[in-house]
Amino acid sequence: MNRAILFQEGLTFVRRGPALVVLALLAVAFAYAGWSGDRWRDAQTENLQAFEARMAGELVGFREQLAGIESGDVEPSPYDANPMSILFPAVLLPASLADFAVGHADLHPASAEISTWRNLSSVFGRYQFDNPTTLASSSFDVAMVVVVLLPLLMIAVSFDVLAGERSRGSLALLLSSPLRLRELVWTRLLYRNGLIWLAAGAAILLLAIANDSGGDRFARLGIWFGISIVYLLVWFALIGYCVARFRSAPATAGSLVGLWLLFTLAMPASIATLTEALYPTPSRLAFLSEIRTAQGDTNRNLAEVTEGFLFDHPELTVGDESLPSFYRAAFLSNQAALENTRPIVEAYERAREGRDRTVRWAQFLSPSIIAQRLLNLSAGADLQRQHRFQSQVQGSLVELGTALGPAIVSRNRLSVSEFDALTPFAFEDVSARQIAFSAVGPGLFLLALAVALGFAANRRLDEDEDGSVAV
Repeated sequence: MNRAILFQEGLTFVRRGPALVVLALLAVAFAYAGWSGDRWRDAQTENLQAFEARMAGELVGFREQLAGIESGDVEPSPYDANPMSILFPAVLLPASLADFAVGHADLHPASAEISTWRNLSSVFGRYQFDNPTTLASSSFDVAMVVVVLLPLLMIAVSFDVLAGERSRGSLALLLSSPLRLRELVWTRLLYRNGLIWLAAGAAILLLAIANDSGGDRFARLGIWFGISIVYLLVWFALIGYCVARFRSAPATAGSLVGLWLLFTLAMPASIATLTEALYPTPSRLAFLSEIRTAQGDTNRNLAEVTEGFLFDHPELTVGDESLPSFYRAAFLSNQAALENTRPIVEAYERAREGRDRTVRWAQFLSPSIIAQRLLNLSAGADLQRQHRFQSQVQGSLVELGTALGPAIVSRNRLSVSEFDALTPFAFEDVSARQIAFSAVGPGLFLLALAVALGFAANRRLDEDEDGSVAV
């Protein structure tokens, strides 16, 4: 047997029914995942842009009203152009490759109202203290096809590459020709899996072009391809090792399916449970209780609190006393709530950092976790991006309170120039270069793992070949 015969054997396998079924299943999976992801991204973008446009329109109206009052063209009521009415929109638009991985983006809020009416409990609601390290994907997307389905299809077409010769006892006769056993195994595996890889690569490239959203999409796509290649190489080498290690096709298939279940299902669930036990999040009920206590104390002692604020800002002059006092009360209540809940928020941040740190180390127990995290990262669907958005919104909330607080407490309106000096929210995302740098370490680990499994498989095959030839 020579390479020409192996090539012909590969063509015969492609024409057989099982191979065609695998390709059809792969095509359907990628088509549905691409359509689902594109629909989600477009709907999310449309909703967020509509929210941003509505809020921007309200800001334009507020400025026009403020300009009319400042010029004397408008006779204001006590409620007109009050600083408490300023609302800035904060949105987390999907990343340029968001249709490839929904991930955590579907589980966390992507919009918020930055206003002095808001405190930390009302900006993001329950998401503030939800599990910050959930590893499971929230929907069927291209990342799930790559991480979960592709290895299973590779197992389905590869587990029996030596089954025929071993069951008939003809392996020794086969090896009497000028052909090494390792060459036979890897060539057959390459022909069978190469077909899947080519189909998957073509599908991913087609989806990237067809649903192009601009930006750094193709830079992120390059990272995506690199991660996918090293991940699939790990499974390729693992399949080769199991083929070399187990003599029967059922044993090979059983071991590979067991490893697939362990890496893609059992390990992520176990790590999530472990991180929850090691780093429990603070009680949300305690958080809300502290806010209610702070707001109640502020309302009961509003005069003293106001006097203290004005004492800390001697440059302020008291403005229009006809302005409603509940504006001042609401602002001071939220400021007091911010101070009272700071220890709880800091405890949550420590728990989140501890969970992230644990997952960063524990991911090396499973290639699937590494691939899922890196693919989500390259697509902008990672949990860290959601945390950055929430942190930046909270920072903007504090900045707005600092900028508007003096005018609210002293019952003054802003001037037009002061209003124009306010900074709208703009999310600061990481670049594709930063994403690539973050993926280097885990990616090299996957590559090293694939090489180690390949060497181990070759050693087993060489031992099997020596035994077969001796027989």
